[in-house]
Amino acid sequence: MVTPGGPPSVSFRENGQLRELQARLIVGADGRASRVRGWANFAVTRDPDRLTIAGALVEAEHIPDDGVHSVGGPTGRVLIAPQGKNRARMYFMWPTTSASRHLSGGSHESESLAACRATGAPAEWFEQATVVGPLAKFNAADHWVNHPARDGVVLLGDAASASDPCFGCGLSLTLLGVRQLRDCLLASEDWDAAIDQYAREHDDSYGVVRRITNWLTELLYGAGHAADERRARVLPRLATEPQRAPDVVGLGPASPSDDATRRFVLGEDDA
Repeated sequence: MVTPGGPPSVSFRENGQLRELQARLIVGADGRASRVRGWANFAVTRDPDRLTIAGALVEAEHIPDDGVHSVGGPTGRVLIAPQGKNRARMYFMWPTTSASRHLSGGSHESESLAACRATGAPAEWFEQATVVGPLAKFNAADHWVNHPARDGVVLLGDAASASDPCFGCGLSLTLLGVRQLRDCLLASEDWDAAIDQYAREHDDSYGVVRRITNWLTELLYGAGHAADERRARVLPRLATEPQRAPDVVGLGPASPSDDATRRFVLGEDDA
């Protein structure tokens, strides 16, 4: 386990013996269910449950491999990322409250493919398609730590901020966090000040991504007549005015996320 302090320490068993090592800095990069986060008593904030995602590696020779494909509507959307050699990562995403789907495990593979096909993706893409990797589903709600650094312990990646996997920003945020922490440590001999600076930069970067993905969730998966009408107005504009749209995948935290962008995404600037 990890114990924060000056200095922080790690205790573990080796050959049946309990050992403890002290370090100048301990980095927890152990994922969405981080144990380091709990040992160091970081408080976790969580968004309400909104989307669920299920994914698997699929073998399908008829899926075009010239790009990533996203098809669907507010009740469900499929994202297909070709991997080469007639294989693709296939993800089905749907509002958590709209339907109870058990798309996890080998017994639900055909049901998962059927859900992806029902989004309106070309039927021929699924001809002779088979799931060849583990099928699993996850609650996609964001959860995060505000200021993920204290007493010689720093959190990185999903341990610090698990973004909604429906938008595919998690690995990029992790790599950005590594660079931010590196740069802060190299810039100062005072590592307490350095990790404090890292935590501020992390909060700013993750905050932009969460803000944008919240808008896109509302736009793409909102239910009801008003939400349908908004999609009919906004989606064509996103295609014809890409310079005004946030690019959370390509630009990430560098993407615009001000109030003007929010109003454009949610169709409030022409309502």
